Order: sequence, then C-alpha cells, then structure tokens
Amino acid sequence: MDELLRAAGLADASTRWHEVDGERFVVVRLDGGFEQARQRIRALSTAHYPVLTDTTHLDRDFFRVDGHPSTPADVLRRAETVDLDAHVAQWRARQESLGTGDEGYFLDGYDVTTFGTPECLAILPRPEPWAAFAYVDAYGGLGLPPELMVAAARRWHERHGAEPTVIGLATGFTVDRPPMNLVDAERLAAEHVSLAGMTARTAVRAYARALTELDHWTLYERP
Repeated sequence: MDELLRAAGLADASTRWHEVDGERFVVVRLDGGFEQARQRIRALSTAHYPVLTDTTHLDRDFFRVDGHPSTPADVLRRAETVDLDAHVAQWRARQESLGTGDEGYFLDGYDVTTFGTPECLAILPRPEPWAAFAYVDAYGGLGLPPELMVAAARRWHERHGAEPTVIGLATGFTVDRPPMNLVDAERLAAEHVSLAGMTARTAVRAYARALTELDHWTLYERP
C-alpha cells in the first residue's frame, strides 16, 4: 500500500487503516485534488477500488439487518439474489405519474461536486466498482438495503460502464455508455429514482431524456 500511495503522490497524506470484519483498507485524508487523486489510484491499481466519501458513511451500523451486523461479504452474497426489478416495480406502482418527458431538465444540475467536498478517499480491498457499496453506505442509512445498491451498480457497470466516484448523500458515477434510446433511458431513470428519490429534479421521463446526454450521474437522497 505504501508503494501505491507513493506512486499516486499521496505518500505525505494523512492515512489510517479502517478494519471491517477482518478486511482492512486505507482511508486517506485530503486537503484538495480529490478527484485527481481518485483517478490516479484507479489507474495504478487493479487490486483495489478508490472512492471518495465521508467517514460517517463507513459506519457499519448502516449495514445491520434486523439488528444484526452485516459484513461486506454478507452484502455481496445477498446482492447475488436480490430482485432489483421487483423493487423498481413496487416503487413504480406507488407513482401517480412519471410525467410526459416534456417538462425539461437542466444538465448542469446533475454535478455531484455541487453537493459539497468529500472528507477522504477510501481505497477499498475489492476491485469491482459495484462492491464499493458493501463497504460505504449511500444516503446515510436511510433504510435502503445496501445489496440493492450493489446489484444496481453492477447492472449499471455492465450496461453503461458506470463507476461510482463519490458515495454519500449524493452519489456520483462516471458513465462510459449513456443509454441510446428512450426505452432504456426510462428504465434507468426509474431505477435511479426508486433508489434515490430526489435524483431526477424534474419528472422521471424528462430525467430519462437528460440521461441520454450525460456522461456522469448524481443520485441524491436526504433524510
């Protein structure tokens, strides 16, 4: 790890080891250059996955199930069988309308950096981008089962090349392959909003149109 930090220009940064159920990873405190540091670690290591966050979102109490502790391995195992489509269908059944698609949208409103500066860079012990959600809680423990985010992030990585960059109350992704048609975009928009209800900032169908133009996403929810 010391060699990786030196290669990334982080040898002098403040670091600490964070232990989760027998797994250890480094958390780096940064004064600036957050995204650049994340990108350097991403380019240098195939054994780890770097993500920006706040230390609050590393609290394992957010990962409890029925009051019992839940390890990252537990979360990843549950993600293999969780029914993301059923979750989205249940959310959709509660919606009165998804809009017409003509409501409009503001592309600059989907920038994760407008939600504040992260505290640290977590260099996670598994390289898969979707596995980050087994270690870092999205949305501050608002009752969303973490395995849903793992399953969704894996789907989005496979379909769109999406990778999480920041995980917190606002969760950012970079996107290699935005949806190419409105059918795929509306399905993706529904997935986003079912998991983070304040994401769209407009009607869901209008947000779907925005997704065809964006190479980054910002999912957002708050207490």
